[in-house]
Amino acid sequence: MIFQLDDLRFTFNETLTRFTSEVMMRFSDDRHLLRLSRIIDRKWRRSRALPGLLSLALVTSLVSAPTVPAQAEVKHEFGVEQPQRGAAWWMDEPTGDVAHAIGPGGSANPNADLVFSGGATFGEPGDLGAEWDDLAIRLNGSAQFAEVKPWTDAEGKTVTLVDTSQRFMFSTRVRLASVQGDHVAASQAASDGTVFELGWLNDRWTFRHRKADGTVLTSVTRDMAQAGDGQPWSAHWVSLMGGYNPSAQEIWLRTQAEGSVEVCDPEAPWLCSNVRVMAPEIKAATTTWTPVPGSGPLIVGATPAAAGRSAFWNGWVDESQLWSLARTDEAILNVIYSERAKPESATKTPRD
Repeated sequence: MIFQLDDLRFTFNETLTRFTSEVMMRFSDDRHLLRLSRIIDRKWRRSRALPGLLSLALVTSLVSAPTVPAQAEVKHEFGVEQPQRGAAWWMDEPTGDVAHAIGPGGSANPNADLVFSGGATFGEPGDLGAEWDDLAIRLNGSAQFAEVKPWTDAEGKTVTLVDTSQRFMFSTRVRLASVQGDHVAASQAASDGTVFELGWLNDRWTFRHRKADGTVLTSVTRDMAQAGDGQPWSAHWVSLMGGYNPSAQEIWLRTQAEGSVEVCDPEAPWLCSNVRVMAPEIKAATTTWTPVPGSGPLIVGATPAAAGRSAFWNGWVDESQLWSLARTDEAILNVIYSERAKPESATKTPRD
C-alpha cells in the first residue's frame, strides 16, 4: 500500500504567535487517511526544539457501512496523542521572586506561579548557557525554595495544582552546586501525609514516595554516582522527569544529560570511544499505595518536613513542566526533553 499527500494546512492565531500545521495523506486503497498535526507556540518553543508534539490518528472512511454516511470518519488513535500540559515555568525572569506559569494552551496561569522565598538569585545562566539568553534560578541549599500554593476556584473549592490521585509527571532541568547531602528539586504531599520527591537523594538521582516520618514506600534511582565523563554531577545540567501512574500502580523516573567524552584504553591509546555523560533511561517501580488527592503546595527546591521545609536544593533550577503523562508516553517525553525554552524577545541563534 502506498500513499499520497492529500492536503497541507497552516492555521495561525490572530497575533501570529501560535500556529497549527496539519498534513493529510491518502492511502492507495482510498479508504484510509493519515492525519499528522502539530501545534507550535513561539512563546514556549525551545531553541533546539524538535518539530513539536505530534497528534497521530488513523482515520477510516466507512464507505461500505450501510448505516453510516459515506464520508463519516471514525478515529482509531495510536502513536502519540496531544496531551494536556498542566503548567510550565521557564525560569527566564531576570529579577524578582516569581517564576510565571504557563497553563494549557500556552496562556498565562497566575494561580500556578512559583513564588520564591529566602532571596533566591534570578538571572543566572541557564542550561543553554549565556550565549542563548537562557536564564535559571540559583538556590543556596539552606532556606530558599518556591511554592505553588492551593487556590480557591470560582465555586469556592480548594484546588491543588498536582492531584496525586491521578497520573502526573514533573519535569525539570537542574544542576547541583554540591553533591554532598540530599537535595530535593520538587516535591508534592498527598492528603494522607505521604510525599513524592524528585532530586538528588542518597547520592543518586531519585524519584521516590515516602511517608511523613521519612519511611520510603517506593523509590526509583539512576545508578550513576557520577557523570559518564568521570566528573561530579555539579559539572552538568541534568534532565529529571518523575511520574506516578495509578492505573499501572507504579512510579517512574526518566534521566538524561547532554554531552560526551572520548575515552581511550590506557594500554592501547589508539582504541577510543565516545562515552555519553548520561544516556536517556526510564526506570519504574511498583507501588501498592492507595491513591488520594494532593494536599498543600507544589514545592520546588525543598520537601515538606515537620518543622517546615528540608533537603533544600543547592544549585540551579531551569525550565520545569507538569504533565499528565505515563512512562509509556516515551515519544512525548523525548520531545519535552528536546525542547528549549526561549523568551519571545530572544534571538533564535546564539550570539557571536
